[in-house]
Amino acid sequence: MKERIVKLTVLGSFNQVLIFLVLLFAILHFGKAFLIPLLTSALFAMLLLPICHRLEAKGIKRGWAAVAVVLTTLLLMVGVLYVLVNELVELAGDLVVVGDKISLMLDRAYGYIAEHFDISEVKQKEYLQKQVTQWSNSAGKMVGGAIFSVVSVLGSLLIITIYTILMLIYRIRIKRFVFQLVRRHAGYGEVDHARGIVEKITKVSSRYVAGIFLVVAILSVIYFVGLTIIGVENALFFAILAALINVIPYIGSVAGGAIVVLYTFITGDTLTIPVVVALFFTAVQQLDSYVLTPKITGGQVKIGPLFTIMALLLGGMLWGAAGMILFIPLLGIFKVIFDNIDPLKPYGHLIGD
Repeated sequence: MKERIVKLTVLGSFNQVLIFLVLLFAILHFGKAFLIPLLTSALFAMLLLPICHRLEAKGIKRGWAAVAVVLTTLLLMVGVLYVLVNELVELAGDLVVVGDKISLMLDRAYGYIAEHFDISEVKQKEYLQKQVTQWSNSAGKMVGGAIFSVVSVLGSLLIITIYTILMLIYRIRIKRFVFQLVRRHAGYGEVDHARGIVEKITKVSSRYVAGIFLVVAILSVIYFVGLTIIGVENALFFAILAALINVIPYIGSVAGGAIVVLYTFITGDTLTIPVVVALFFTAVQQLDSYVLTPKITGGQVKIGPLFTIMALLLGGMLWGAAGMILFIPLLGIFKVIFDNIDPLKPYGHLIGD
């Protein structure tokens, strides 16, 4: 009888964990429109908190300090976006050359397939035309979706700006709320412990996000100088684009380099430049993997490669590209919590590096 009760207890605990996970993933999936701006704002608020402290120490009121810091950061981001758009406009002028190169490559491919696989060029072109028609039909929907996405991004940017300002203004009240919950449910003796955990989370998140921006800036300079020396056109655009994509761990560095290699392969007359670009990105990736990222951000969020990849896949599945970026610092926050609460320390050890 006792053994049966134990089995039922274990089964009940398993069911509770399963229900919790189902509800958690459902909330993350269906609430992403609300949660993504909220989490992004929280990370930006923790990033800008040290600057706010310095301004407040000089006598500036908390509200004005928060507004000044957030708007300055927003202007910097808009400036980077403006540079990207200008470079993209210049890049659009090369589309005719790219189109001609693609047509030439297709003609060669038609001849190769017809010669080696006995498929006539007429059938190949008919099949390709059918695919192009389908893509064209989808393109109209994609354009409408892109316009809607741009409007959504602008709306989200406005919401994130407001959230960040308000979080910096009301940060003391938010902390007091957390400490009141701890005092109510865990007792007065745990308030100091909770205060230490909150300070560690703020410190780790601030340094990690700041480190990401610093790595992006350094890589942008390295990529721009290297691509300019190699002779790649629109080097500034590709440098900033590759550096921004590099924010996504493991995947971003490969994707950013692949874009530039593909562009130089299509627009170039020889394989020399694409090969040199590939070697250049490989060398910079090694520099980033073993020097920049470990020295600048690696010491802040010590997450093992296994759980980093799991967080990337789960974040991409639930929130898309935003999830692939946000789930890493979010997992780092959970690790800080796990490491400082005795019953949860095994989980911190499991996901740690």
